[in-house]
Amino acid sequence: MEWLELEVTTEPEHQETVSGILLDQGVQGLEIVDPDAFRQVLDENSYLDFADDGLIDSYGDKVVIRAYFSPDSNIEVLKNRLEEEFQKQLGMILEYGFKIRDDSEWKDNWKKYYRTFKISDRVTIKPTWEDYRPSGNEAVVELEPGMAFGTGSHETTRMCAFFLDELIKGGETVLDLGCGTGILGIIAAKLGAAEVTCVDIDDAAYRACVENVSRNNVSGTVRVIRGELKDTESKKYDIIVINIISDIILSLLPDLKNYSSEGTNILLSGIISDRREDIVNAMEKYGYKLIREKKDGEWVAMQICTGFLFRPTL
Repeated sequence: MEWLELEVTTEPEHQETVSGILLDQGVQGLEIVDPDAFRQVLDENSYLDFADDGLIDSYGDKVVIRAYFSPDSNIEVLKNRLEEEFQKQLGMILEYGFKIRDDSEWKDNWKKYYRTFKISDRVTIKPTWEDYRPSGNEAVVELEPGMAFGTGSHETTRMCAFFLDELIKGGETVLDLGCGTGILGIIAAKLGAAEVTCVDIDDAAYRACVENVSRNNVSGTVRVIRGELKDTESKKYDIIVINIISDIILSLLPDLKNYSSEGTNILLSGIISDRREDIVNAMEKYGYKLIREKKDGEWVAMQICTGFLFRPTL
């Protein structure tokens, strides 16, 4: 299948803003090549120590963001929109380029860099093409990411998995907004959550999540919805997970109280460090309390609530 690929090169501090601009253009998929993040994954994961360091170093200190559109998209219209948003939000026009790509070029090649790894104390992520024998009570999540977000190697996902591993004791109801591949919702189900709702507006994510839920035999626990927060059942959840970008988190905060009680833990991730204060200020404005936060690289994750909760020892 062919795609129109847009490649944007930018500084790490602009990564979230650029991603937000691209997502607003109706992308079918988004790829972020962050050399620093990849180096950190290599340092922490022995399964990936054979990766090509020369390839990583070739990016230097820049972040490359690739967005994929339908091949019949109007390039001139996209250019005008992008340059207008770059100028308005960043005060400059970034380096970018378009090309037609066939997904056969990369759809299998990336798999050699994605291997079985432990994402938290109790959970291991295993790609579908690898054999792995779990030990003890280890929960294994089997993934086929496809074109959706969420392999588990990114800092934002790892921090959410850390929180879920500590918070889920069994029997909880969980809402995962912007679920991507469904990795976090499936982790919640594997750890013992009684009911999980995964929601994503993107069709590729919805399809990948449905397949991964079935593959992990948690269909009886996990429900997948293609849509937004407003499309979910109006009820109170024990845990709400939002691993997206700061601007979307900010837009959701006012409505989350309709889905949470004083005992609800709300996990926010996808927050780049420069946007931390924006989230904290909005959180306080809408009456949420910060329980704790975790930082990994340039990313921050927060556990917040609408009332007093016991703060676990880190």
